[in-house]
Amino acid sequence: MRAACIIVVAAGLLCPRISLAQKAARFEASDKTAIEQLLDRYVEAYSAKDYTKLREQLQAPFVRFPAGWEVLETLDDLMKFYREQRDALDEQSYARSQFVRSRITPLAGDRALVDRTYRRYRKDGTLLLEAGAVYVVCKSSGAWKVCGLFPRDLEGFGKVY
Repeated sequence: MRAACIIVVAAGLLCPRISLAQKAARFEASDKTAIEQLLDRYVEAYSAKDYTKLREQLQAPFVRFPAGWEVLETLDDLMKFYREQRDALDEQSYARSQFVRSRITPLAGDRALVDRTYRRYRKDGTLLLEAGAVYVVCKSSGAWKVCGLFPRDLEGFGKVY
């Protein structure tokens, strides 16, 4: 429940036009397809350490919630975070990531939350990690971008403690 509250607050901060009294936002099939393609490019670039391509999938300011709010104001700050995170995986013999489940929740015509479960694999093909995250995506200048990330624990997600 706490995670759901955090996501609602974050969505409100990222998209102040949204009010709880508004009708549910609806996306066209093309928006859902574009968001899925965005996240496919994102995970491909992340896995390959293609930081130029990864940068094209992101938008600043970027909101993270690792252990409290963190706002990365510039793309350079954001890329520094991604480089450090991705480079550290090499020590664990990381090879690639793959999304396995996804659910898109529209917030407005240009904003959505994407709840995704992913797996990270080692170079020998064994499973390194299965985890989940809620991605905040937004449409800017006609293109969908990732503008926020909230990691979540699959085992504890949705439980009240």
